[in-house]
Amino acid sequence: MDVDKVAWWDDAVVGDKRVTHGRTVTETDLITLCSLTGVYDPLHCDAEYARTTVYGQRVVNGIMSFCLAEGLRGGMIWYNGDNFRGPSLIGFLGINNVTFNNPLFIGDTVHSETTIIAKKATSKAGRGTITFLDQLIKQTGDVVACWERTTLYKMRPV
Repeated sequence: MDVDKVAWWDDAVVGDKRVTHGRTVTETDLITLCSLTGVYDPLHCDAEYARTTVYGQRVVNGIMSFCLAEGLRGGMIWYNGDNFRGPSLIGFLGINNVTFNNPLFIGDTVHSETTIIAKKATSKAGRGTITFLDQLIKQTGDVVACWERTTLYKMRPV
């Protein structure tokens, strides 16, 4: 392993931000998620019913916001050409302060914006946490969803 090509906890700078490319949400995306989870709520899957709601159309399941952001973030390059998913990653610790701000519809194009908002060394040597603010934003500039995600990373080997 070439340690110079890994994004380590030490490299993270609070305030640094990355923005992904866009991706258009398709009906296939929605139906695939419903099939995978077994959640077939009429608001998501029944076009006739959805027309009678305040939205006037089907709404993409909120859980898909996490999935889309996760997929888009895979291409984010942070430090040393790494996407923070390499050998320094120990594990995902949790999500806090989740908000769903605006509906997501089939045909919307979204991108993800991620900002490092905190980092902290742990009591166990050689490890630290990084907290990211993730936002999924659609083509109108409206934030669809946002949350804080905390992940555990290795520090640069000495």
